[in-house]
Amino acid sequence: MDDMKVVEVLGLYLHADSGSAIVLLGDSVEGDRVLPIFIGPAEAQAIALGLANRPMQRPGTHDLLISALAAADARIASVGVVALDGGIFLGELEVVVGDDVTRVDARPSDAIALAVRAGVTVFVAAGVFDEAAVTVVHAAGEPFEAEEIEEIMSKFQEFLESTEPADFEAPPPDET
Repeated sequence: MDDMKVVEVLGLYLHADSGSAIVLLGDSVEGDRVLPIFIGPAEAQAIALGLANRPMQRPGTHDLLISALAAADARIASVGVVALDGGIFLGELEVVVGDDVTRVDARPSDAIALAVRAGVTVFVAAGVFDEAAVTVVHAAGEPFEAEEIEEIMSKFQEFLESTEPADFEAPPPDET
């Protein structure tokens, strides 16, 4: 994936006010910026089980997709958060079949759930990370405290409120 930043899942948290789950992506070594993404409860559970390396009694949707791809001699090579459109993150799977690589549209939450279950790299488009990540003061490798999560969400909300959909549009191609 071109012009992408490798990230890790730094944490999965329940936002106290909204009850929504939040996944934090970033660099565990530098740890000075994180990208918060709101996700649904089913995806949060799938990510949590994947991070804990705990299999389900029966295959969940993400496990089923990984197994179906393997049965077709295909695999997920990586996943990415590739764009931000009007405050909504867009994701993508990189699927390999033989020598062919295909990119498949996906919700970032599903892509991350697949990544942690399949053990593949998670990327974020450098421009998306530069634009939407929030700066934090946090000890690398340590879990985030509730106050830190509140601060991250507050900063991210400010970012969303200060932008317009046009801020995320690609510039028109040069006509020369």
